[in-house]
Amino acid sequence: MPSLGKDLAIIRAHLGYSIEDIHSATKIPLNTLKSIESGAIFEQTDEIKTYVRSFVRTYGRFLKLDEQLLLDSLDLQQANMYDNLLLTAFPELNKGQKSKTTDDKEAKPEEQSAKSESNEEKKDTEQEVKASTRFVADFSDDDDSEEESHTEKKDEVQFKPAPPPGVRSINWADTGRKLVTNRQKTPVWVIGSIVILLVLFVSIYYFVRNDVFQADIDPAGQTSPTEQAIPAPTNGNDLTLDITEPAETEEPAVLDGTLYLTVYAANERLDPVRVWSDLKPRIDPYWMERGLALNFEFRDTIRVRGQYNNMLLFMNGHLIQNFRQEYFNAEESAVEITRDIFEADPRWATQVPFELPPNVSEPDSVANRPSF
Repeated sequence: MPSLGKDLAIIRAHLGYSIEDIHSATKIPLNTLKSIESGAIFEQTDEIKTYVRSFVRTYGRFLKLDEQLLLDSLDLQQANMYDNLLLTAFPELNKGQKSKTTDDKEAKPEEQSAKSESNEEKKDTEQEVKASTRFVADFSDDDDSEEESHTEKKDEVQFKPAPPPGVRSINWADTGRKLVTNRQKTPVWVIGSIVILLVLFVSIYYFVRNDVFQADIDPAGQTSPTEQAIPAPTNGNDLTLDITEPAETEEPAVLDGTLYLTVYAANERLDPVRVWSDLKPRIDPYWMERGLALNFEFRDTIRVRGQYNNMLLFMNGHLIQNFRQEYFNAEESAVEITRDIFEADPRWATQVPFELPPNVSEPDSVANRPSF
């Protein structure tokens, strides 16, 4: 039985290549090349057809075979209708294949005679059918003849063999359009409800922020605090008013958008310290000599890993006490400092000199992290 893989092996041998040459040039495994040439790969159900076609096309490109000829041969092979189509590119090989086919035909005269007899019977049957069709057509009107001819054409179309299945026969663009069409659209009332809720929340926020509902006079009729701050004159001759201005209250300091964590090599050389932050999401190593302090920027989260006994951590000069015991993240294997640690106490937002423990000297130098 003709096989695409066997024809590839014949062409390879004819061109003077070994199977190892194909393996070295295409990087296709030897087992796969052998299964292609034996035809076993086309019968394995666990092999994906797309991979099989890719291997065979790579094999054919190395042999410099015509791409369209190779694709047509693949379609015929997968439909079990392959007829040595590849050998047509090599007439000298195709002649030898034809002679083998002729010898096989001569060696089986009985089968040939049986086929000829079956063909004659088919011809007789077709002639009888045509004769009966003519006889019926003579006794029918024009409309009936048109309907019968149309029906015969439909029957011919139905008995026409379907083309072999393949990846090219799939209309991928139409498949994508069907998927998009099948997606459920968001109902209009859901979108409208979301818009109304957003408008409502924005309005409430505006009224509360601007104290729209706060009156200058309370329901009991008492005057506002501003009016009570102005006392009445003591006598008719003294028109001087004692106006006391309210004391200004200091607003608590607010953390900046970008925060800086200071790592200080207080005891020994940090060899090295590794830092990751959400503003620089990459773990970088920093070799810090004793006495050096570096500032590392972050917005919400920063992680530090290194020799914790030899370092101190500061936030705006405030010492972060027991940072290893309090903020060590076992999953990240690092000390993890987050913004919410400092938002609870406003003192962290104020810059102060370094709060050093006893017997620890000031840093020799303080700098920002070097950029790589």
